[in-house]
Amino acid sequence: MNTTSVNAALAQIVGAAHVSAQRARFDAPEAPLACPASVGEVSELLKLAARDSLRVVPIGLGSKLGWCGAAERVDFLLSTRRLVGAVSHEPADGTLAVRAGESMAELNERVSRGGHRLTPDVARPASCTIGGVVAAGQSGIDRLRFGPVRHHVLGVEAVLGDGTITRSGGRLVKNVTGFDLHRLYTGSHGTLCVLTEIALRLFPAPEREAWITLSPRDLAHGLELARAARALPLRAVSITLASLATPAGDAPWSLHARLFGKRAAVEAELAALCASWRGAQVQEDVAARASADALRDATSFSESSQASLALACEPAQLSKLLSDVLALLGEATWPRHVAVQPLEARIDLGLPPHVAPALLRDFARRARAVATRHGGSAHVRNAPLEALNGLDPFADELPGLELMRELRSQLDPRGVFARGRFAGGL
Repeated sequence: MNTTSVNAALAQIVGAAHVSAQRARFDAPEAPLACPASVGEVSELLKLAARDSLRVVPIGLGSKLGWCGAAERVDFLLSTRRLVGAVSHEPADGTLAVRAGESMAELNERVSRGGHRLTPDVARPASCTIGGVVAAGQSGIDRLRFGPVRHHVLGVEAVLGDGTITRSGGRLVKNVTGFDLHRLYTGSHGTLCVLTEIALRLFPAPEREAWITLSPRDLAHGLELARAARALPLRAVSITLASLATPAGDAPWSLHARLFGKRAAVEAELAALCASWRGAQVQEDVAARASADALRDATSFSESSQASLALACEPAQLSKLLSDVLALLGEATWPRHVAVQPLEARIDLGLPPHVAPALLRDFARRARAVATRHGGSAHVRNAPLEALNGLDPFADELPGLELMRELRSQLDPRGVFARGRFAGGL
């Protein structure tokens, strides 16, 4: 089918007003975009794709399309952005089921009105949907306290490539049956299904918040202070060590911690941390939230105009990996845009815009080789397609790849979901 025919077929299902065009990736050609308003319309769109051998890329608002590679072929995009609103809310149980197109900002407001807090705490929440966050397996800066996003997905409604509407898990903490397919779908980047509804675990809204900032002497001192915090009687929401270059040159390192919870608990934790981090500055409540959000957004490096690397390793290897990666940055004479989660052994590295693709590809390969040497990994995000020529954004070698291919062939035997975007060309 040509583009005109595809647009006409999509319009018959969702209405002409809800068919437009969008890029399948920030540097890919435009393709038809369909925005269904119900799970029934999602099902009909996928039945159309299966019948006419069309290739589909599921999206929310499209904020993470650059985290994947280029699809081999895209006939249309299917966005869940019109699937909004709560399906069920059980305040006493601390759970919420919501349609996948709800933005994270809207979801945060909805949850806070019910006296709860949502995890993950992701950057720029107005630009991403809960379905997109789960599909990308995007954990937030609060992962230290709450763990990865997949731990809080209680269940999903999902539509398979042949249009079958399925459910996995449940809407309540104790109401879970069958295989944990929702854990499999989390992080699958739209290669196995279209998520249309997500059930989440919620947490009580904090009574008090604190944001603690300290300027360590150098990187080694910052890592030492972060390790010291691990031994303290506190449950930090996040601890971040950052260096964000300015046009004037490299910035020094800054160390940040976020605490929240019951008032008495936060007061005790704050006293313990300030005794360890002598000279630290403290902000509370509204000011603390604003500073935490500002650092979260500044260190996500998730804009499509900026390539970035997300590296992870075993905690014992963090110092060596960080030292080697910073040495690579120095060799490239690139400014330092680095955010480290020391207690989770995670590093986010923002790379300068407008770098020649060949230089970017070479740097990413070298950084991945360093991460692999230290038992870790490196995910390349928002690199232009030219830079990804011969470079898998997820991994060079992926354990379990054959099993992943078999799972995909079982869940999407007609190959409706566009191939080539995920690890190993899946």
